Amino acid sequence: MTHFQLSTRQATRARSLVDPALEFLHERQFPLGMALVRYHWYDGPASDVLAELSTYQNEDGGFGRGLEVDIKAPASNPFAARLAMASMLSLRDRPDSPMVDRLDAWLKDNQAPDGDWHFSDAVYAGELPPWFAAWTFPSLNPSCCLAGHANRLGIATSEMRERVARLFAAKASLDDVASGDFYTLLPYVEYLGGVDDVPDRATWLDAVGRHVSEHAEGDRFADAGHFFDLALGGGPDLVQRIPEGTLSRQADRLLDEVVADGGWPSTYDDAWRPSITASALMVLARLRDGV
Repeated sequence: MTHFQLSTRQATRARSLVDPALEFLHERQFPLGMALVRYHWYDGPASDVLAELSTYQNEDGGFGRGLEVDIKAPASNPFAARLAMASMLSLRDRPDSPMVDRLDAWLKDNQAPDGDWHFSDAVYAGELPPWFAAWTFPSLNPSCCLAGHANRLGIATSEMRERVARLFAAKASLDDVASGDFYTLLPYVEYLGGVDDVPDRATWLDAVGRHVSEHAEGDRFADAGHFFDLALGGGPDLVQRIPEGTLSRQADRLLDEVVADGGWPSTYDDAWRPSITASALMVLARLRDGV
């Protein structure tokens, strides 16, 4: 059952933004983004998305090579793996590709006994911004994000899930959900969206839905993209807890945020703009079809 869908006016406006965005992505040399936008708006082939995504996969099966813009080392890292899986999950069917099997192997080989996926020495040897250089493992982010995505892709093992479940039980807090920022909420959203048997899942979803809705109504998200990363990232069980009016207002905000060159702005490094632009068009496509 559809909870929210773009109005005819919103959908028409969204469609008018596709070609300028493709031109922007071409100019910024981001073929993965172009393949994703074409898939979601012009019925482009999923094989093109997988082919472009494969250029970010390393021999060990993990992802790096600049997919996570802020991590300069080409070595595989968990944050790039999360982005890769998010692209795969945007496809209508589970990808049938050796790339998924290689990622499956990397996830199994690189999960620590504490449940998280730590940075390797090769990642630390490259340039890292201060927040990644100081990242403390184990953490709910990225462990819960990866576990949720891997489970949705059908590549989460029982051992992987058990390790992350223990970490979630040890670190998760309703107080953190009630007061947390975007990055605090993200692992809750993606874990609850990907794993159905989390204890007291409905209670967690209620708390996240309430927080996301209140932040949106208080205009406390940096942009509409951050709102939709959370609102849609938890799947239908979360989005149904967010008022339709809030979703519609944030959809208008997303439409209004595009700039003259056809791309969406970034609150981070300018190098994120191509990825953010592709993500905005993917969000609008999901809202066009109904969530």
